[in-house]
Amino acid sequence: MSRHAERYPTTSAGNRHIEFLERAKSLGLPLNGSLAFLNHWSYFTDNPSRDFGQLTSTGPYAGTLNAFTTGVRFRTRYHDLLPSDTKVRLWASDSQRVIDTARHFASGLFGLDWESSGRAELDIIPETFERGADTLTPGDTCHKYLEDITHGHDYGAKMLAYFQDTYIPVIAQRFLEQNPALGELSNMEVYGMQEMCGFEIMVRGSSPWCDLFTKEDWKNFEYARDVIHYYRAGPGNVYAGTMGWLWLNATTTLLRAGPEAGPLFLSL
Repeated sequence: MSRHAERYPTTSAGNRHIEFLERAKSLGLPLNGSLAFLNHWSYFTDNPSRDFGQLTSTGPYAGTLNAFTTGVRFRTRYHDLLPSDTKVRLWASDSQRVIDTARHFASGLFGLDWESSGRAELDIIPETFERGADTLTPGDTCHKYLEDITHGHDYGAKMLAYFQDTYIPVIAQRFLEQNPALGELSNMEVYGMQEMCGFEIMVRGSSPWCDLFTKEDWKNFEYARDVIHYYRAGPGNVYAGTMGWLWLNATTTLLRAGPEAGPLFLSL
């Protein structure tokens, strides 16, 4: 996380979920109905602050497996593009999950000895605020994007909250009718349950959280995810074009440089 990002904290799905689980446990009562599985459910990590947001390494959908097999697929499909006598550069932002992804991808693409053999070089670009436009993560370094409280970084969360009000209260009421002792369920707690479905699938291959919601609930969640990304960094954000220009400019510069710039460039 960049230093500047600390000024704009976000609550992860893991933290929201832990807060809900602790609150439910403090009641000292068994949960009923669709939430009854929680009476015997165990959290899939004992250190969420360390594990959430990192590359997963267990289950059939492990991030480590996906990154490695993607590298293998690239090698089998595009081996003619891989130079045999020139070192290839890979760029990665200074985030541990991105670095880990790059290393597993490179192992699949170039072989397990890619670093010692000199086949490729990993160039890690810092995410520090002082980098300005010289970064792979302009969302952490663009002054106006971060400081504009109306249409900047937080615009996505604001618009998400509006949409959550249209579909989550009905779901919360459904759970509360089965478990009135909970008192209330916030939009973010229920939204965190929906997010947990995907997180647990990534780690364990399946998740009972998924069964809590109807097909219509999942359609709304899908749209909710579209909303936050559309207004946070997509066409709905006035700064998206400026930040996206960095990749366009870098790509254009490489293409204009021609073969002298190098044979292959990979940015993760």
